[in-house]
Amino acid sequence: MKKNIIFFLVAIFVSITLIYFVFDRIGSEEIWEAFLSFSLFGVFSGILLTALISFLGALRWKFILKDRGYEIPTKKIISPWIAGFGMSYFTPFALFGGEAFRAYILNKRFSVSWGKAIVSIIIDKILDGSIFFLTIIFGIIFFLFEAFIFPLKLWMIILILFFPIGGISFFYFKAFKGESMVGLIKKPLEKFTRGSLRKEIISNEKDIFSFFNIKNENMKKSVALSFLKGIVNWLRSLSILWFLGIKTSAVNSFITVAFTNLAYIFPLPAAIGSHEALQALFFPSLGLLAGSAVAFTLILRAFDTAIGILGIFVILKFGTGWIGKNTNDDDLLSKVKKTATDSKKS
Repeated sequence: MKKNIIFFLVAIFVSITLIYFVFDRIGSEEIWEAFLSFSLFGVFSGILLTALISFLGALRWKFILKDRGYEIPTKKIISPWIAGFGMSYFTPFALFGGEAFRAYILNKRFSVSWGKAIVSIIIDKILDGSIFFLTIIFGIIFFLFEAFIFPLKLWMIILILFFPIGGISFFYFKAFKGESMVGLIKKPLEKFTRGSLRKEIISNEKDIFSFFNIKNENMKKSVALSFLKGIVNWLRSLSILWFLGIKTSAVNSFITVAFTNLAYIFPLPAAIGSHEALQALFFPSLGLLAGSAVAFTLILRAFDTAIGILGIFVILKFGTGWIGKNTNDDDLLSKVKKTATDSKKS
């Protein structure tokens, strides 16, 4: 616990330091001038697209859970999804952090087994990570063609990306061939895990692999929603740039999404500092002002922070029993259990 607090404080210190140097180098006046040029129509557009991104994320999770045998209404699945996002967003690794809480809500409110809940979240993260890193890959390729430069810093980023991208690619290779990944670490697994835990790990792997079946309709819907979520995310960046008065191309706005994703790889809460530094570094290579880059990051973070704060409110309400059972939840819970039972029988 103490180590986590120290790590969080160090992450905050690094974020503040990065922000200071970015503002000092570019100039606060230039940044705020660009920031204040953002119109009210842009605010409305950003809120709408951010809400749509959240809805698509929750809807995809619904189809994953449906495939695992739990039919949960969309309006009921949104609150735990937002709660998980809020918890993740404000932790040092903004991509992770809220998964345990999402699993906890599923287990307590909908009686989803811990194993099924965790499997659903792993699948959700794999799909999210696939689009996340795919965007980065194509964004870097587009950047090279647009800027006609290959800075040393980009080489370093590519080397860092090699490991997660290689891991995801290897997963899909194994999953579609139906070959176990756990089998590759069979001896260490037998040495460091108990029999029951080992069986559970193997069972969960089979559960995950069964989802990634080309004939699985729920997988197809989830993949389609992942791509749609990525497209809406790209449109949001394009919209922010447009309402900042930056009449850039669709390709350049896609590149900004890629570098936004890159910023979230660094262990900083809400990518504070890393996002500003990366965009300010690469914006000028696209013929855009560095001040506009920082304004873009501040506005984009404002929309995501709003969802994150909403998620924290959901967590607080859950803690006070808001997501506890009520009269309607009794009927809902019985339907969820019936769906899971019918799924097991089939």
